[in-house]
Amino acid sequence: MARRQAIDPDELFETANRMVAEGKEVTANSLLDALGGGSLRTIYKYLDQWKERRPVVSTAKPTEMPEHVRASFAASWRAAQQEAALEVEAVKAKAAEEVEAAVKQFQDTLEVVDRMEKEAVECAEELETMRPTVARLTEEVSQLSTERASLQATVEQLKHQLEKTETAASKDREERDVAIKEASELKGLSRALKEQNEALLAKLSSGEKEHSKKG
Repeated sequence: MARRQAIDPDELFETANRMVAEGKEVTANSLLDALGGGSLRTIYKYLDQWKERRPVVSTAKPTEMPEHVRASFAASWRAAQQEAALEVEAVKAKAAEEVEAAVKQFQDTLEVVDRMEKEAVECAEELETMRPTVARLTEEVSQLSTERASLQATVEQLKHQLEKTETAASKDREERDVAIKEASELKGLSRALKEQNEALLAKLSSGEKEHSKKG
């Protein structure tokens, strides 16, 4: 998201005056909303300038000593004023210390806010530089998913082919076993026929010998 342009002092003064006219409270946060963004450090700086330039309307009424007691209590009144002045000075001194501590804490807070704003900008810039890498990795993941699906289909196809090959091999083994059995039976039959043939020839040979003796 694009950052807002730097805040101009006149822009802040005009916005603050408009908020006063509308009966709104003028604070750093309300100015931040009214201006639509910006640096809090800059807003605080120009807000202090606006407060210094803004005329202060005094609503306090002067306190006067009643005429009928002025003479009798003049000395007491002066003593009370002196004591009050001392107390006021003490309060001012304490208030000055508290204001100084608050200003220091405020400056520290502004530095923290400023650093956080810079870090936010750096993070946004880093995110923008990472977008192409993220897009490339996303595309690679999509391609890998497609390749994985293709490999799974190939594996299934090879699996079916292997099952068919195993079935054919099993059938071939059965046919081979049958052929071996038939060959063994034929071999046994051939042996028996040979033995029978040899016995018949021996018998014929013996008969011829006996016939020759008789003749």
